[in-house]
Amino acid sequence: MWFCAHPDPRARGAPTLTKGISVHFRTTTSLAAAAAGAALVALLAGCSTSPASTAASDQGTFAQNSKTLVISALPSPDGGDPNAALDAYIGKKTGLTIKYVPTTDFSSLIAAGIAGQLDVAVFSPTTYVTAVNKGAKLDVVSAEIAAKGLTTPGYYADPIVRNADASKYQTVSQFNGKSICFVDPTSASGFFYPLLALKAAGVDISITGTDASGDPEFKDFTAHFSGTHAKAVQAVASGQCDVGFAENREAEAAGSGVTVIKDAAVVGDGKGRQLVPGYPVVISSTLPAALKAKLRSILSTVTPATIAAAGVTTPVAPTFFGLLPETKDFYKPIHEGCADPDIKKAAVAVCGG
Repeated sequence: MWFCAHPDPRARGAPTLTKGISVHFRTTTSLAAAAAGAALVALLAGCSTSPASTAASDQGTFAQNSKTLVISALPSPDGGDPNAALDAYIGKKTGLTIKYVPTTDFSSLIAAGIAGQLDVAVFSPTTYVTAVNKGAKLDVVSAEIAAKGLTTPGYYADPIVRNADASKYQTVSQFNGKSICFVDPTSASGFFYPLLALKAAGVDISITGTDASGDPEFKDFTAHFSGTHAKAVQAVASGQCDVGFAENREAEAAGSGVTVIKDAAVVGDGKGRQLVPGYPVVISSTLPAALKAKLRSILSTVTPATIAAAGVTTPVAPTFFGLLPETKDFYKPIHEGCADPDIKKAAVAVCGG
């Protein structure tokens, strides 16, 4: 996949979950994210004085100038450009200079999008919706393929229980009254879609308030936020939480120690699984119309073979499986979910206040 971690950045280094104690990291993270967001916007703003005064061409505007495309994404673990081959491909196809600007986290990416200081970027499903809801002018052109062989860009939000308890659970409705390990309040497959599943299964998702860190507390179950999908799986496998949710690549990994509950009654594909839209590749809505059309064509269907055939010699990341064309409608379930009062109150980090 095009490296962007997951809706809940995995490199947060969240503390280990202790049974019976809700783990929090969001207070310090939020402060750091705010500072990082401001720093990124300042950095990008150095390319131009303001979004209103960015270089204009053919009735459009650029983050820097009409000869440069600013591409933003989370960096690879070593701090480099994880999408170097794809960026080079875009440069070859457009004839424009590519300027890669890494972001420290999704909050920084949202801030840059709102400020109009990027031309091309990749978001998580929920952070894309958050950015648009906050005023970012972004057009979806494609979405990442999460694994080799998939024909739909996306992945699954899996309800999980530890293997030893698998016989006790047949439906998500049985999660009522349990301690549930989620990932992060901004996560798509680790929180937002699980809320949809719980409500569809008849579990009351009403919140009673928020804790000191601003995380929601629920009336009919105890929520823990583990920080990453891997940590949520580990917490359920070790019995630190009764049940939980995580994206399928972690939940279904060999030796995960958990069993996926496939409940056909929940919102999803009719087989008890919820398809989460793949990471959207977006372009700025303010770019010239001709360039937007060209980028949509370039990025609508991309594979490693496509990149190589264009003469790009930069190695393609082994986790990049390609892109397929999509539009904002692919993310409509998130918008619709946010229209539900219960979901909006619980998932305020995604839906906004």
